[in-house]
Amino acid sequence: MKKNFNYKVSAGLIALAGLLLVFTAGTALTGTTEKSPAPAAPQTPAAAPAATTPDGKRSMPLADESLYTAVPRSLTPVECGSCHPGEYKLLRESESKHRFFCTDCHQQLHAYVPTKDNYASIMPQCADCHELPHGEPFTMCKECHQDPHTPLDIPFEGVSKNYPDGAGKEVVACEVCHYETEGKEFADNPTKHNEEEVGCTGCHADKHGYRPTCFDCHDPHVEGQPYEECLVCHRPHSAKNILPYPEETDNKVCGSCHDEVFDNLQVNLTKHSELQCATCHTVHGEIPKCQDCHESPHGKKMHKKFADCLECHVDPHNMPVEPEKEVE
Repeated sequence: MKKNFNYKVSAGLIALAGLLLVFTAGTALTGTTEKSPAPAAPQTPAAAPAATTPDGKRSMPLADESLYTAVPRSLTPVECGSCHPGEYKLLRESESKHRFFCTDCHQQLHAYVPTKDNYASIMPQCADCHELPHGEPFTMCKECHQDPHTPLDIPFEGVSKNYPDGAGKEVVACEVCHYETEGKEFADNPTKHNEEEVGCTGCHADKHGYRPTCFDCHDPHVEGQPYEECLVCHRPHSAKNILPYPEETDNKVCGSCHDEVFDNLQVNLTKHSELQCATCHTVHGEIPKCQDCHESPHGKKMHKKFADCLECHVDPHNMPVEPEKEVE
């Protein structure tokens, strides 16, 4: 009985030892008893080295120089216009010679500092390109050319002032540019157009380049007369100096000023009534002689006694014969 018990204990110990041997060999093959390493933390870029001031204090980190290696290109007018739409619109709609790259004039971009009040110093000046095209008396360009983006849009509050010209004569500023044509013509041919209450600004309103028609102030000579016919006879800056006109000029045009003469020709019908006024009066204001057309129709004796035809034919436009004038 005791022998049998000892045998069973020995067999159990042998089995337990075998299980322990198998378990030990398995762990050695799989390595499951070792602890897995933790995943590596993501690498962060090293901070830019801090700059220091001369006194050794820490300042802001240094900038990334790679951001500033490229050279910026010039902006196009359209790109400037995205922030400055008003100026862009003015240039686009004008006929100015200033329609080129904005940076040709504005070489200091975004340099205005309110605390420095440096607006005037960074703005381009007219004289940078134009010097003084109108002479020494005209240094204040913006009195006339008030907006460089529309330099030909000139309001007359600037040009209506008087300035000395090259000869020291006081002239309206308009004459500085327009003297050789309109200004000199104006001065040599005084009319009511030259009077102070009319003058350049009276006709050309308040807009440089505006050209009125005669009908803005004057009635036409005849109803329905086109403005172009006015210019056949009249230059606005020498209106009383009537130009050579064609022979076929309508008598009603002449009659609008010379109404009494015209009416006489219509009432007292003669061969003269059938003619054009311009047939006899080839130049305005010229009074022809009867002999220019009729030579000597009454013989030498009568023409010797009455050398002046109008002693009998009192008025070429209304020709009665005075009965008391008889030839002896």
